[in-house]
Amino acid sequence: MANKEFLEIYPLYRKFFGLNNINRYTDVQNIPKPAIHMYCPVCDSEQTFNMVNEYYEVDNLHGRSLLDTVLRLKYVCSSCGQGMRIFLVHFSETKRKFQNPKTGEEEERDTLYIMKVGQIPAWDIKMDSELEAMLGEHADAYKKGLICESQNYGIGAYAYFRRVTEDIIDELLESILDLVPTDEKDEYKKKLEGVKKEKIAENKINLVKDLLPEPLKADGMNPLKELYKVLSDGIHDKTDEECMEKAEAIRGILVFLVNQVVKTKSDKKSFTDGMKKLLGK
Repeated sequence: MANKEFLEIYPLYRKFFGLNNINRYTDVQNIPKPAIHMYCPVCDSEQTFNMVNEYYEVDNLHGRSLLDTVLRLKYVCSSCGQGMRIFLVHFSETKRKFQNPKTGEEEERDTLYIMKVGQIPAWDIKMDSELEAMLGEHADAYKKGLICESQNYGIGAYAYFRRVTEDIIDELLESILDLVPTDEKDEYKKKLEGVKKEKIAENKINLVKDLLPEPLKADGMNPLKELYKVLSDGIHDKTDEECMEKAEAIRGILVFLVNQVVKTKSDKKSFTDGMKKLLGK
């Protein structure tokens, strides 16, 4: 198949173009079968799943084009041997614009893509528990964003996730204060005063994004800066697919930041409590 990201993350009907080394005339027997890492309801934990069947379609595909075919992928949990995931994957093609490396001019090419047209169990819209607790009354809007994402409604998903960000950004930025280094705390507090006066979410983020504590960064990447970029770009001239990418980015950043804030504060409290007990002795 294409790759594990497509199977693990992509919702139904979203086009995936990363078909490296696969063309319309590729023999199905030569298509790879990547292992995937997903939740197993039998094990009640994340597990590795392996594909156990051959690529299947009623008609014989040997030597024929893959276009407009549907293949069934059956995956079984490698741990318990009972947990199962099934995907129905449709192959098609569309014209996409590419820049010719020799001439520098833009040109259109027929490009093969795949998308899921069926999935068991259904694409999961369960919320992250830490995020749900922080969202409170805004959790419903977030769930609606997840539903839009599950059906590949990019513009709708982006709109809901953006609304949630605008609603909780003050509280999120305030919660970061305890994690800011002592020598930067006064500056961060001053920035927070400016945040309260601002009405636009991206302007609020812009005020404090350069003061984000190191524990809240991912591999040197600043999530607040990335969130600022996504929100500043807008959606007025974007396609559904482009909006979906932005929606996924917003969701991913929110989940990461909330979880990191909660985890870092918990670790800090555990360390402080442990030191107090040690010094108390």
